[in-house]
Amino acid sequence: MSEKGIFWEGISSGIAEKLEGMIEIIPLLGSYLRRENDREVDKIIREHMADRFDNLKGAVMKAMTAGAESGKLEGLDKLDRLSRRLDKLRDTVKFAAHGYSGLFDRIKVRDEELEALFNYDLQMLTKIEETDKRLSGIDSVLGDEEKLKVEIDALSSFISEMEVIVKDRKYAITSGSPVQGDIE
Repeated sequence: MSEKGIFWEGISSGIAEKLEGMIEIIPLLGSYLRRENDREVDKIIREHMADRFDNLKGAVMKAMTAGAESGKLEGLDKLDRLSRRLDKLRDTVKFAAHGYSGLFDRIKVRDEELEALFNYDLQMLTKIEETDKRLSGIDSVLGDEEKLKVEIDALSSFISEMEVIVKDRKYAITSGSPVQGDIE
């Protein structure tokens, strides 16, 4: 990515020169282009998180399949619920409000709020990594009811924490203050 941002990627040098000339003449153009870059960054982050949620769900589904094929059915219903919660998280993140607002948008996102959104995104990515590590060993406890319960409870806790982060991110834009609780 160029030092000017994603927006400038793939733009020919001739067009870039003309845009830079216009930025000097048109007062708000530079601010608009910076915001457009912020919007693209936000979109890339959310798409990456949605892909990671798909990967987490895939790991849960793989564990469910392995359990079903080996006749170890204990806990599969709980894993299915975790899978559905991951789906909901993915959709909420993927279709979340952009970390950007246009001139006439109803919700204005200021730089402080954008920074808060990125903080929530970083928390979410960290939590996704922790969940991924936890999921990597789920196959080994299939059939051991006690260990499986511990793993499922830990995974459920991670997902609950992610749900709170996603909800807080949403309220950081809409009301300026986070609200604790589950996803609606």
